[in-house]
Amino acid sequence: MTKKEMVKQIAAELGIDQTLTKKVIQRCLDTIVDVVVEEDRFELRNFGVFELRLRAARKARNPKTNEPVLVGPKYVIAFQAGKNVADRLQASPPGRA
Repeated sequence: MTKKEMVKQIAAELGIDQTLTKKVIQRCLDTIVDVVVEEDRFELRNFGVFELRLRAARKARNPKTNEPVLVGPKYVIAFQAGKNVADRLQASPPGRA
């Protein structure tokens, strides 16, 4: 599902304007990123936790030249599903609901 599809679905279910729905969804996503950047962690009870993690430097290979390349360390956002989400995934695997 894309964000555009999500906007259409939520707007239709709630009977509200798609423009407003898109603004609300985008603001929620922006808030999650802002909080993770500032505080390293954003928790949504019964859903999961978004955390800032440092991915270590590693060796990679350029697929065109087959030369080794050093990829430096970088920060990534990791998501750890909460118990409710994890249980639901186990009960009904993605794409099979």
